[in-house]
Amino acid sequence: MKIKFLNFFSLVMFLILISTSIYAESELTAEKSYVDFGTVREGKNIKISFKITNTGSKEVRIKEIRTFAACIESRPLTKRNLAPGEGVELEYIFESLGYGGVSVDKQIEVYYNNANLSPLRLSVRGKVLPLEPYQASMGELTYNFFVLVDIRPSERFIKEHIIGAINVPYEKIGTWAFGVSKTISEEVIIYLYSEDGRKSDEAAKMLRKKGFLQYLSIVGGLKEWKNQNNNKFLVSGNF
Repeated sequence: MKIKFLNFFSLVMFLILISTSIYAESELTAEKSYVDFGTVREGKNIKISFKITNTGSKEVRIKEIRTFAACIESRPLTKRNLAPGEGVELEYIFESLGYGGVSVDKQIEVYYNNANLSPLRLSVRGKVLPLEPYQASMGELTYNFFVLVDIRPSERFIKEHIIGAINVPYEKIGTWAFGVSKTISEEVIIYLYSEDGRKSDEAAKMLRKKGFLQYLSIVGGLKEWKNQNNNKFLVSGNF
């Protein structure tokens, strides 16, 4: 009887050891399993980040990270080997251009050295509003540039503006548009931008109602320019 008990006890311990070796290995856990960026207008770039941590008892080796097409790595992964308790930040940019009118629910998959638990799946969610007829994306400005008008107050323009822009404050844009319409072809696209895009939206809608259909507002304005380009092509002064 004693021998049988010892054999049973040994079997239980063996099973515990086997179970520990299988399940208490490397394991990646996310601080949050999804990011919901809410509702944005097409053309904006959204910063996405996930904090992942090795909550297992052995080292994690990140083998591969698979993202969807519009999710671009904004900063290279600082480390791929994580000791138990160690974490790392995954940083991406979701480029919303081309997703207008779409509710996004896309996955990022992190493959690592645990066949039972890998991959760790993370989700990016949100809704992208289509561009209005009076709006243009920052990407369109980059590839289809003609005339750029900064409609902010003169002191803001002098402090900093996108190189090549001319300054026509919001209060004067209607008179200016009427004046230049006599010399500028209707085929020339005129891009308007303000601090965050709201004032230029108002200006573009107003001008288009008056028949000036070549006027477009840059989504996000100067703020979104900095978000996508930092201080690239920004200058100060009034030339």
